[in-house]
Amino acid sequence: MQPIKTVNVRLTPVSDREPVKVYLLRPRGTLYWGGAGLDGEYVKPQLAAFRRAGISQCFAGLTNSATHALPQDYALGGMLLDAIRSGMVIRNRDDGEWTITSGMAAEAPQFNLIGYSYGSLLAAQTAWSYARQGHIVDHLVLVGSPIAEAFLSDLRGHRNIRKVIVIDLVQYGDPIYAGIPWLELVAGAPLLSRQMLAGEGEGHFYYAHVVSDSPRRWAALAERLIAEGLR
Repeated sequence: MQPIKTVNVRLTPVSDREPVKVYLLRPRGTLYWGGAGLDGEYVKPQLAAFRRAGISQCFAGLTNSATHALPQDYALGGMLLDAIRSGMVIRNRDDGEWTITSGMAAEAPQFNLIGYSYGSLLAAQTAWSYARQGHIVDHLVLVGSPIAEAFLSDLRGHRNIRKVIVIDLVQYGDPIYAGIPWLELVAGAPLLSRQMLAGEGEGHFYYAHVVSDSPRRWAALAERLIAEGLR
């Protein structure tokens, strides 16, 4: 169940002076979308790290879009399709409806959306859709995001998105960063492929590959978000 808020409004006819209570559903909870495929081995331990740090009502994000069909299975084909969508389509703003299909918690104190890589674009589109519907997004966190600069600017400028947190991974060798131009994104694809195939937690895959140092990395990301105000 989602929490509800009560507002008083007056309905016609004018002679009716009794306020009428209207109940509006409010989204609550923290959702985390992983990268292409959405089901990497890092997703569950990263969620666990968020919960240990104090983001208790935290869930894996799933989103349905009215304008872009998202894959329902997460095999290799799904990963490739997700990667193509990242670069070609959903890095730009979509004014269609993006609906959360799992992971709401009435008792959660905030509505937070976190996404890594491809998942950052799902988080961004979802935040944009819910903000345009009048809902408050407390925090939107974009990690290793290939989001277009214009869309990022729109998100930062929307009054219903209280805080946009960008965490680039360029210091680890990631060729991707938030606001990256499309041609630069394409040019970085060979390096991105090498980092993915290496499986050593380098560059763009600093949080996504499971390596000996991963528990520390996941915990550090969780603590950083706590410091940013997520609860």
